[in-house]
Order: sequence, then C-alpha cells, then structure tokens
Amino acid sequence: MLMMFERNDEIRNQIWEAVSGLDEDQLNQKPSPEQWSIIQVLRHLNLMENVITKQARLALEKEQNVSIEKKPYEMSLDRSRSVEAPPHVQPPTDPEALADIRNDLASSHQALEQFAREHDVALLRSKSFPHPAFGEMDLAQWIDFTSYHEERHLGQIQEIKQQLGL
Repeated sequence: MLMMFERNDEIRNQIWEAVSGLDEDQLNQKPSPEQWSIIQVLRHLNLMENVITKQARLALEKEQNVSIEKKPYEMSLDRSRSVEAPPHVQPPTDPEALADIRNDLASSHQALEQFAREHDVALLRSKSFPHPAFGEMDLAQWIDFTSYHEERHLGQIQEIKQQLGL
C-alpha cells in the first residue's frame, strides 16, 4: 500500500506545483461557462477522496470476500474520454479560497492514506464497491485509482491554464 500511496503523493505534489504562483482570481476563473475553474477541479479531487474513503470504510463492514480482476482504470488518463462526475462529487460554482481547499485536500489525502496504512492489502483486496465507469473495484484498486484520477485532473489543470493564458 505504501508504494501505491507514493504515486498518490507524487501526483498531488505535481498538482500543487501546477497551481503555485496563481492568484485567487486566476484559480477561480473558468475558461468557458460550462467548464470548471482550477479551484473547482481541486474541490472535485477533495470530494472524490472523501467519498472513496467513506465508501471504503463502509465496504469493510460488509460481509463479503471478493476476488475482482484488475480494472483498466489507467484509461482514466485518456482525456479524450469523458465521464461526467456524479452529482455528489461535482464542485460548487461559487468561488473558493485556495487556503480552504488546500486544508481540505490535506485532510482528505491524510484520511485516505491513513485508511490504506491501517489495513492489510489482502483485506483491501477482499472488499469492494462499484465505480461508475469501471464497475466493481476492490479497495486496493480504489486507492491506486485515486492517483490516476488526480493525474487526469492535473492534465485538466494544465489545459485550463493554457486556455486562460496563465
């Protein structure tokens, strides 16, 4: 699990590097009305980590012992394929402060990492919950998926910066 979480940490660091030097107005600016701002992307990542940690904790309570083949969630890096975020992980439209998001992301990241550290990989592989696009995934896959999901959105952040000329 720790090796897996190293990737999560590395991608998160790249996200912070990508947004460093941007002010609140730039972070809250949308390239177009139907697109997210960088702040909204960051809030979405926070909401996702919270949901994944919550669902993973609930999955541990289930009387199940699954064996699920590895899902191709690396495909989430392909930005030409788009899946609309479910409503519960869509960010609010109001502007937000980076400090608030940074704190919330630190908390959600720490909670997911703590969850990963607290449980044996065999246990994590024996419990699952469904992903909207990839179907049933075990908890170890969910933890790994988080880094790919964030890397996808790192690409989105870089795209937004380019669109805004930042």
